Amino acid sequence: MYLEVNQTIEEAINLIKEKIRTNTPFALSRYGDGEIYFINRNSPTEHQQRGCREWGYNYPSELTDFYNDSSNIIFNGMANSDVIGIMDKNNDIAKSINYKEEKWSIKESLLKDKGIDISNLVICDHMLSRAEEFGRPDNFKEILQGKSLNIISPNTEILKTKNLDKLFESDVTFTHHPYNVNLRNRDEFIKSFENIKSEVVLVGCGIQKDYVSYLKYNNNKIAIDVGALLDAWSGLLTRPWFRKDGKQDYLVL
Repeated sequence: MYLEVNQTIEEAINLIKEKIRTNTPFALSRYGDGEIYFINRNSPTEHQQRGCREWGYNYPSELTDFYNDSSNIIFNGMANSDVIGIMDKNNDIAKSINYKEEKWSIKESLLKDKGIDISNLVICDHMLSRAEEFGRPDNFKEILQGKSLNIISPNTEILKTKNLDKLFESDVTFTHHPYNVNLRNRDEFIKSFENIKSEVVLVGCGIQKDYVSYLKYNNNKIAIDVGALLDAWSGLLTRPWFRKDGKQDYLVL
């Protein structure tokens, strides 16, 4: 059997708002087809090559090492998040891309084999961060409730130009994630989380899916993996749905 979404977007947002209101440490991580390819070890060749190149491995000689390390990070993120996100097969995007469970969901048996208890697993739509109710800036302002915000992203220099502090009516700071931080040299970067003073942290750092868990457990943060939402806020059209008149063009600043 495969995992299925069991929490609506509205329920997920209400939970996040309550965690922010009460300043309760929290972690939400999201998983798309890329991460699922890695844990299933069945990435297309081009995806294998790009994954190794971007995350510090030689292809093809270190492909197995890359699969091992990326899978460990992904499973760590799943095991230590309060909520995980996978594609809801009923959302508009899923309906437009010929959704298949084996590509967009995760076998329950795989998680059980890794010692992950699925009995109480809370699963939202991984498009949560790009849903209008969350990702549209005026709606995110209501979610944030004036609490301080830090954004971890490779796009920080662009994001600094977007006047997010005024949009969100909040103190917004940034932690730059250099592209040369990979799966093999990330310890120092993770240690730098201790310098983040904000209460809420948004993360968009590719397959570094357990950053939110470190932020929750080591730094007492409310940490949310928002992925490509930060591309849209940066004005980077990295998804076809971000283009003018696309399904998610309301995110683009």
